Amino acid sequence: MFLESSNAKKRQFSHLFPRRFGLKGNKIHLYGPPKSGKTCIALHHIRDIKNSFYIDCNDFRNKDGLIKNYLLKISMEKKIECLVLDNMDFSKFFLPAIENIITISEYKTSNIDFINKEILPLSFEEYISFDTQNLDINHLFDSFLNYGNLPVTLNIKDNNKLDFKQQMLLLIFKHHIHIFIFICQFQGRQMTINQIYSLLKKDFKISKDKIYFLMQDWQDRGLLYFVPNYHNEKLAKKIFLWDFSLRSFVSYERNILCCVENMIFLELLKAESTIYYSNKINLICNKRGYIILLFSTLENIREMLLNIDFMDLDIFVITLDLEGEINIKNKTIKILNFINFALEE
Repeated sequence: MFLESSNAKKRQFSHLFPRRFGLKGNKIHLYGPPKSGKTCIALHHIRDIKNSFYIDCNDFRNKDGLIKNYLLKISMEKKIECLVLDNMDFSKFFLPAIENIITISEYKTSNIDFINKEILPLSFEEYISFDTQNLDINHLFDSFLNYGNLPVTLNIKDNNKLDFKQQMLLLIFKHHIHIFIFICQFQGRQMTINQIYSLLKKDFKISKDKIYFLMQDWQDRGLLYFVPNYHNEKLAKKIFLWDFSLRSFVSYERNILCCVENMIFLELLKAESTIYYSNKINLICNKRGYIILLFSTLENIREMLLNIDFMDLDIFVITLDLEGEINIKNKTIKILNFINFALEE
């Protein structure tokens, strides 16, 4: 029964394309937000390993006792070359004595035997690499902007994506879904957790401790990001979501600037450096400042930049259409449209 389940899962994901990175190491822990592609990456990694095995610890059919007994059998027989344990809880199950193991969960592990590898949703570069229809890149960008960065949605028809994402959110947040929907309205805005609590308690009965716990847990799971101020990390933080499109799936009110700013934030996560914001510079990372002006002219950009302190940063202006360079205050400012920004090495 375990073998049949494992083979069925491997067949289910056999058609998917690989991501732009590989997995290196004998014991690897994949972690990150739901629907970001962790299982697909693990199964793609073991596709050519003959004696590989997959167990989903959240499968209702896989009782804890069954899993424990099978892991013991694997450890004793030593026939499995690589084992994948999905939705793994290290406190529940011992690990069999085999060389190659991949574990998966939403949380980072503190197990020193494992290399943590964070799996994020698709970057725009990865998103277009999954295109099999040779679509125009502007068409792909429109789809990316409207439907988001989760790889699971690539095989869902556009007219079914609203239902899928709403059902997905219900499964992820359960009876706290109303809190997540409430927070979505602050995408790209500066808020403290205390401010969130003060606004929430007007309509919902909830304790401050519960809100602080949820905000930390959702950050640990990669569902929410709180971005600090460049000059003072104690100030209110900007809020971003792991899927930048979600606000439009829970509300009729859409803010394209906040959506694109969230997109750019997620692209910058690839740099694996701390990201900040300042009052007039949307995002700061690796001594680069990113100012987002979606629809503007070169003259308007020049006029706006004259009122900004560039500090010691290299400045980039991100738009949806313009390209070029302008010189201000003895500094060359590069203007990039989002597509070229996201694809720039």
